[in-house]
Amino acid sequence: MLNKIEFADRLKQLRKQKGISQGDLAELIEVHFTQVSRYERRETKPNAEAMSKLAKALNTTVDFLMNGTADDVVKDAGLEKELISRFIEVQSLETDDKKTVLSQMDAYIAKTKIQILLHAK
Repeated sequence: MLNKIEFADRLKQLRKQKGISQGDLAELIEVHFTQVSRYERRETKPNAEAMSKLAKALNTTVDFLMNGTADDVVKDAGLEKELISRFIEVQSLETDDKKTVLSQMDAYIAKTKIQILLHAK
């Protein structure tokens, strides 16, 4: 299971699952390609900025990369990874854009609840 392994192993396994080469991942996170190899060989760990970029590039969380726990939390909470990845992207938007997205979500949820109530009668 992924949550019982170290950062270097989680990184390598996620990278391979996504079909991304070390060089491609290095480009995505804006480091030299040898740096990704060093991460995977346990020679060094990324700084906070690189860790954040790794999580985004691999569509996961920093918590999962560091501790191997985020996927378990998401699964236990009954959340879908696809939704979580979108929420992470929304979180990086400007405040007004976040409000727009949340407003659209609220409107859709309200519409759905109304439809359910109307069909229940």
